[in-house]
Amino acid sequence: MSLCLRIHLLLTLIFSNYFLSNIWIEPKDELKIKKIELYTAENNINIRSTTYPVTLNSLKNSSSYGTLLLTEKVGLNTALDKNFKNEKKFNSSLTVSSFSDNSMIKNIDDNWRGQNSFILKNSYTNKNFSMNLNLHLIDGSYDEKKIILNGSHISFTKWHVIFGFGFIDRWWGPTHNNNLILSNYANPSPGIFINSLQGFEFENRLLARLGKIDFSFFINRLEKNRHVPNAFLIGTRVTFNPLNNLHLGLSRTIMTGGEGKSESFNTLYKVLFESGGGSGENPRVRGEYIGTNLSNQLAGYDIKYDIKFKENIASIYFQRIGEDSDTSKTSLISSYISTLGAEFKFFKNDLLNSIILEFSKTSTEDNYAYSKYNVTYEHGIYQSGYRYRGLPIGAFIDSDSKYAQLSFLKEISDNSHFKMDLFYAEPNVDESGTNIWGSSGEPFYGLKTKYKTQITKKLTMELVLTLSDKKLSFLDEKLDKNILGLITEYSF
Repeated sequence: MSLCLRIHLLLTLIFSNYFLSNIWIEPKDELKIKKIELYTAENNINIRSTTYPVTLNSLKNSSSYGTLLLTEKVGLNTALDKNFKNEKKFNSSLTVSSFSDNSMIKNIDDNWRGQNSFILKNSYTNKNFSMNLNLHLIDGSYDEKKIILNGSHISFTKWHVIFGFGFIDRWWGPTHNNNLILSNYANPSPGIFINSLQGFEFENRLLARLGKIDFSFFINRLEKNRHVPNAFLIGTRVTFNPLNNLHLGLSRTIMTGGEGKSESFNTLYKVLFESGGGSGENPRVRGEYIGTNLSNQLAGYDIKYDIKFKENIASIYFQRIGEDSDTSKTSLISSYISTLGAEFKFFKNDLLNSIILEFSKTSTEDNYAYSKYNVTYEHGIYQSGYRYRGLPIGAFIDSDSKYAQLSFLKEISDNSHFKMDLFYAEPNVDESGTNIWGSSGEPFYGLKTKYKTQITKKLTMELVLTLSDKKLSFLDEKLDKNILGLITEYSF
């Protein structure tokens, strides 16, 4: 190895150690997410890629990362290293968005809130500490909040773990359109969080077969204006990578406590460990309250498998989430909702291309595939449901629905990309309950296009157009059939 290469490697490791600990890849960063997934699959780099937000610190200990840099091959160095180099201790930006009407067809990469908004972002990072203050001024938001702090947080790293407090958008699972257990559709609620920074592996030969293990944990406080005010939302997720191309995830969320409810450690123990978790079946289904009703819970698993051929990656993924069961049964989960999807990613002239087909069904099924309605995201005690300020915490299509989407994403240049989504939805198929898309059960279809370009080093523009076959009913209001939006961001 030449002296120049040795020096290059040394500097790379020094500066990557510094910056990687503080770079967050958020759910909205879809293009970056896809590049991470493609490069890591191509080069057998084993990192968490189904849980967001995520830091890139895990890359620094991979045996192939330094090799990629030294060989200067198209990979993580090309896709991500410029972000490390451009990272500053202080960052500020102003984002202005305006839509002709509220655009509520949203996926993982859509982060606008309300019809019109101004977002002032300020961040500070150093080796072991980061702080974001994001001030959103919103007009036309369905959750009636005029000022929100989405993305604001304070965090620090210690013992290879990230500790923090803030308003964090999360996306748990391999899906792109509808995440059944935790998505960024509703505004994030405030709370504390603990995430693994680099993951870990067991030394035991048998347990080592699980591969790299990552975990995420949070405790959030929900809003006051709900049926049970100030309830807690607790979430935990663990991911495994027994093979570089196989990603397994286990997720669980718990809504418990709140005004007039026990918040003792004894109650928490029952919720976490006793049979049925004290959840109880929805009384709308059974006609009576069952169990202790200490919590409203969801839990499930997801699988993603990458198939590599040449420099292309085909991914097949599945997410299955269970709703609360009757506490008279032995298992926590007896009813399920599911998403099945596939993605094909490849590079052409070093530019990313992606095709995704995904289907979600949010009416619960038992082990005999018998559909039950008005169960998903609902609860007999926590009657505001699995929602925050009226919007779903899970799938944006809400309960008792079917949704299919075909997506095409093409990176036009290093500074611009285009995306088109063709969607078909059958919301609230049983025409009852509290689905946010109304009670008519009338299907709709359409397309959404997005063009994003970096005009200058500091100025970015995004143009969004949504077309549907009819005016959509959303929270008892009619949305325009055609909705045009413009988002501009200026970095100081």
